[in-house]
Amino acid sequence: MPIRINHLIDVTLDDVPTSQAATHDFQGVTPRRVTLYLQIVKTNAPTNVILTVEFSPDDGQTLIDYDKLLTEAGTDGPVASVTYTVTGDDVVSMAPEDVLDYIKVTMTGTGTTPSATFAVDVWLLYSY
Repeated sequence: MPIRINHLIDVTLDDVPTSQAATHDFQGVTPRRVTLYLQIVKTNAPTNVILTVEFSPDDGQTLIDYDKLLTEAGTDGPVASVTYTVTGDDVVSMAPEDVLDYIKVTMTGTGTTPSATFAVDVWLLYSY
């Protein structure tokens, strides 16, 4: 099956906005595989940026925290959010049995200012 790619988030988190959320509706067909690719670039000294993922069985009416994420270090988990503190890339794969037909991804920066920022890109990769 072909892999589909959707650029969900392309934002610089500073004082406005401090967070960005994006959603994707799989149109009632639950994908077999779902992976997020994150690229984070830290400028100056913001504190951190936090990834949260939610799934929904009913097109976003009911959002369920995806609480099987691993921490940035990959040692603790599962957790409902991942905190990043440095520039880097990450690949986050979802357990196939937990994927529903709607996803919401949120990136929230803390300690951001007009000059202390996180540039964040999040791509959604999935296949049926």
